[in-house]
Amino acid sequence: MRCQHWIRLAVVTAVVAAAVTGCSKSAQSYLDRGNAQLEKGNVDAAVLEYRNAANKDPMFAPARLKLAEAYLRKGNGSGALAESVRAADLLPGDADAQLKAGSLLFAAGRAEDAKARADKAIAINPKNADASTLRANTMLALKDIDGALEQMRQAVALDPSASRLSNLGIILDTKGLKPEAEAAFRRAVSTDPKSIGAHLVLARFLAGSSRPTEAETAFKAAVAADPGNAQANAALASFYVGSNRAPEAEPYLKKLAETSGSAGASLALADYYVSRQRNADAHAVLDKLGASPRDWPLARSRAALLYYAEGKPADGHRAIDEVVAKSPAYSEARVIRGRFFLAEGKTAEALAEAQEAVKAEPRNADAHFLQGSVQRATRDLEAAAASFNEVLRLNPRATTVQVQLAAIQLQLGKYAAAGQLAEQALQVEPQNLEARLILARSLLLRGNLDRAAVVTRDLIAAFPQSGPAHTQAGHVALAKGDRSGARAAMEKALTLDPRLLEPLNALVAIDVAEGRGSAARARLEARLKQAPGDSAALVLAARTWGSTGDTAKAQEFLRRAIDADASNMDAYALLALLYVSQNRLDEALAQYDRLAAQQPGAMGPQTLAGMILEAQGKSDEARRRYERLVEANPRAAVASNNLAWMYASRGEQLDRALQLAQAAKAELPDVPAVNDTLAYVYIKKQLGPLAVPLLNQAIAKLAADKQPGDPSYFFHLGLALAQTGDNAGAKQALERALLLKADFDGANEARALLKGL
Repeated sequence: MRCQHWIRLAVVTAVVAAAVTGCSKSAQSYLDRGNAQLEKGNVDAAVLEYRNAANKDPMFAPARLKLAEAYLRKGNGSGALAESVRAADLLPGDADAQLKAGSLLFAAGRAEDAKARADKAIAINPKNADASTLRANTMLALKDIDGALEQMRQAVALDPSASRLSNLGIILDTKGLKPEAEAAFRRAVSTDPKSIGAHLVLARFLAGSSRPTEAETAFKAAVAADPGNAQANAALASFYVGSNRAPEAEPYLKKLAETSGSAGASLALADYYVSRQRNADAHAVLDKLGASPRDWPLARSRAALLYYAEGKPADGHRAIDEVVAKSPAYSEARVIRGRFFLAEGKTAEALAEAQEAVKAEPRNADAHFLQGSVQRATRDLEAAAASFNEVLRLNPRATTVQVQLAAIQLQLGKYAAAGQLAEQALQVEPQNLEARLILARSLLLRGNLDRAAVVTRDLIAAFPQSGPAHTQAGHVALAKGDRSGARAAMEKALTLDPRLLEPLNALVAIDVAEGRGSAARARLEARLKQAPGDSAALVLAARTWGSTGDTAKAQEFLRRAIDADASNMDAYALLALLYVSQNRLDEALAQYDRLAAQQPGAMGPQTLAGMILEAQGKSDEARRRYERLVEANPRAAVASNNLAWMYASRGEQLDRALQLAQAAKAELPDVPAVNDTLAYVYIKKQLGPLAVPLLNQAIAKLAADKQPGDPSYFFHLGLALAQTGDNAGAKQALERALLLKADFDGANEARALLKGL
């Protein structure tokens, strides 16, 4: 029995060992399985097997090479680059591995690193033409044109292939040696008449040399070499569109859509039909593309845009709603729906869509751009700047975004930053009108009148029919004190574009300044007769009539402005201020609440609502509003200041009051009321010495601004000095407070303290 037990145990052990050995695959076996999957076209399965091989043996270079190849097939360029570099590091003596890594590094814009890989490949095999070609291309990217030319000539000497001859032609063209470049391009074509690339490089050279007839022949030769080639058909179609011969592009765009099988080709054909006002044909292309479940979200989203552009918003919404319902994670559909909402003035809905799009795809620059556009429309400028900065991080050359950001910085009063961003945009697009306007305006607002005048003069020369350009000229004239010149420039701006509000605003201001109030009102009446629903003009009218004391008429204009555009924030804010001036606080509060509902990210309306509640004696509700606002946005300086004051005046939560007051001070360092609040918190915490310099700063600021002294500041200074033991100084400050106003809030406490001193 004992013997049988050991025999049985030995058999079991052998079986288990065999099973374990069978489950333990080598890195090579994983590689073989990956190769088999790749041959079948199962790229995802192949990637999994190659990863297993690399995990099994991290030093197994063949697995790294194949994993890079599979990543490329999946379109994962960063993954392919990382694995290629690892493989090249593991194979320092393999020229092909160095070349693969170098080519991917070059494609990623890392020319210096790519050159180092080319150097390694040449060191391994000095006669490697591909290595010489890569090195020449990296030198060209690094602006060493002479070195690139010499290296490329060596590559051609080693192997005069069509692609290398084309490369040589490109470098010769870059150096300005056009006859030699053309000779190289034509030699490339004669070397390999079937080379699509050689034909296309020659064609583009000829097109760029203003030789359209010869260029067309070369483009057609590329198509003739391979009639189904997507690149050749796309190039010829693009040539025809760019030559204002769009109808001739159609057969090549259709061929491209038929043969390439790519959604992009179908979309290009649909866009072509839209440009030719053949929307029915465009819809047919999109319907065909949408028959594929994979491409349906893209096709249906594009159809939604087309419906909306056709003036069929209901159909557009219906189509995009279908996409969002079936593919909620497809961020582009959210972006499109958000654009629809923004165009309709539904800013809250637009912002929600933008936020969902960003959540679904954080790297979607369009989603961040939409979010910034909505935030700018609702005057949440700091948030808009953050969104646009994120777009620039994702796409540093997005000139449109740089201009948007420059405009926001201008609105925020950050004139130097606005000018810098505008100049950066102009380096890419020197004729960008809006960027040039922002630069001119920023210079003017920074007091650089001479340069602003030069930039504006050049602006008028470049855009003589631009109303905004003449408006800027009017602002320069005003800054120089040339009121008649300003009037002429603003009138010219309105003649060019009667819809502009800024020159109308300036002309109204000039009329009022010259005592011609009736002329100002006549201007506005004429505008409103032409455009009775112009919400911005109605707000301007309200300001104008209100400045003359006709508050009833001003209120009428503001209500009409809100009826015309329910998202006009200026109308709400001005109406609320009007109500406050009339002590109609309940109505003012209602206006600010409407503003807050439409601008959920904006601090101003909610802060003002809290201040009205304080004025109404509803301090608990005001405190709750401030607390919610500060919790949502710790940089809400005014709310932080007011909340700190409320805590300190009640003698409660003094540590929290100190945090809030310090946060407000960080945002508004020179505002007297903010310094007074922080000082008062210090006084409540028996830290008088810390309060004294803050109060002196507040008092000095009022004096510098020629504002009347505030008795409460001197009262608080007296309290702080008393805590430091400076009774004489405290007595002087308290007496000054009572002299300024005998019955200020705190006067009785001041008199009592004086008696004690």
